[in-house]
Amino acid sequence: MSLIDLLAAAFTIVLFIILAYKIYNNTKQMRGTAKKSGSGKADDMMHDFMDQPVLWAKLSKGLEASGPDEELSMTLMVNAAFQGFQAQCEEADAGTLDENEILALEEGVHRICAMPGVAKYLEDLKPDFSQRLLAIIDQTP
Repeated sequence: MSLIDLLAAAFTIVLFIILAYKIYNNTKQMRGTAKKSGSGKADDMMHDFMDQPVLWAKLSKGLEASGPDEELSMTLMVNAAFQGFQAQCEEADAGTLDENEILALEEGVHRICAMPGVAKYLEDLKPDFSQRLLAIIDQTP
């Protein structure tokens, strides 16, 4: 083996060590992102559905979906919203929300529950809700 072969082999080993270190750090970072709180995941999903103003308008007016795809989207939108509320209720129960955040949660639940089209979807979701969320829903004017 020549000196060039030895240097190439050493360089390759160093590159593999650097690559392994970068993969390790990237995996560690991705695992940290995957452990995002439940409310964060629900928030992300809810924000995706907020881009559907026509469907939210139908829900707010109590209009029917125009087909099975739209019906599914409306179901998922309401589910995503209430999963976000449920996650916030769990945070409130754990004592990690302050008074203003709890008031904002209650206001958000009341706004969504006030939409005539939401009631149809809400009944199917209620069995999975915490006592806190059910109490907030029951307080909706």
